[in-house]
Amino acid sequence: MTAEEIATLIRKTIADWHVENENRPLDYVVVTDEIRRIKPLNEHRDNLSEVVKDLALTNIEIWHQEDIARTNLDENVVRAKRNIDPLNQHRNDLMEEIDEIFLDKVKG
Repeated sequence: MTAEEIATLIRKTIADWHVENENRPLDYVVVTDEIRRIKPLNEHRDNLSEVVKDLALTNIEIWHQEDIARTNLDENVVRAKRNIDPLNQHRNDLMEEIDEIFLDKVKG
């Protein structure tokens, strides 16, 4: 993938997310068992565009959870704060996957 293809994919992912989640309630459950699951070391997908898209989606979710955490409804703030940590871990896992994909390309 070129840098322009990555940027285009991220822009499209952000736009699609906003359309798909336009009417999502503040108490929507973001963090699932899949996001909580930590991938074993050295296990990654070979599809860079898939990982980049997942990373963009995870970033969007974090940004929106952080917006919710700044509201005045305590129950929404607590839920958002509990979502942010596992989302951050998921984001870190995805960035490590991207690193592994690039390292495999350089070595290969």
